[in-house]
Amino acid sequence: MTETIETRQVRDALRMARSVMDSLETGPIGQLVGEPGTGKTWAGKYLVKHLGAVRVCCSQGISNKVLAERILGGFGAEKTSGSANTLIGKLEALVAGKLLVMDETNHLRWQQLEMLRYLADEAGMGLILSGTDLMDRPFKDGRTSTYLAQLASRIGAKRVRFERLTALEEVAGYMIQPNFGKVDKATATAFQKQSKGYWRDAAELAAACRRVMETQGLDKLNPVIVEAAANWMAPARLAA
Repeated sequence: MTETIETRQVRDALRMARSVMDSLETGPIGQLVGEPGTGKTWAGKYLVKHLGAVRVCCSQGISNKVLAERILGGFGAEKTSGSANTLIGKLEALVAGKLLVMDETNHLRWQQLEMLRYLADEAGMGLILSGTDLMDRPFKDGRTSTYLAQLASRIGAKRVRFERLTALEEVAGYMIQPNFGKVDKATATAFQKQSKGYWRDAAELAAACRRVMETQGLDKLNPVIVEAAANWMAPARLAA
């Protein structure tokens, strides 16, 4: 899937991001939250395309300095040396009125979340925090919740939850039709069973289905192809 499909959740994310940019002086922070594979990253890339946002992905154990360097690079600044505080100072002059989508935010410590909140509050940057439910732990932990009270208040109701697609018509409309056109109920049911409604699995399954169809010279998706594609994917899934 090379294009992000405009699902209900993606449209909600777009509306929320616009609300963030409309409230830069009062609450310029929002959240995209959900379990892995439900489409948060797709939505973040959609915001890059449609709102000119900058997307930066975190990683486990990332340092303050590397985080600041990645954000600077995302906003097009030349690579520069200096401490984390020095780099944050450079960001202050760069991010006003712009939108940052911070993906995999669940990897960040509370001090780094506060660093991002500072850029939003003091430098006028719109901020979308995207991650799994683990992202919420510091907000609920008595040892850190006080430090993050300001950040929580800035987010408020600007929060979109991403969940698996369970309705068959959504699976058919969002996951299958953009790739294969209209299919019958049996095919949609087989696809839903194998992808379990997860965007990531659906993308991999669609790619595997296309390879099976090309190999067999077929042009119409059916349950047999879906099953064959899922079996072909099985070893990779088990190793993941």
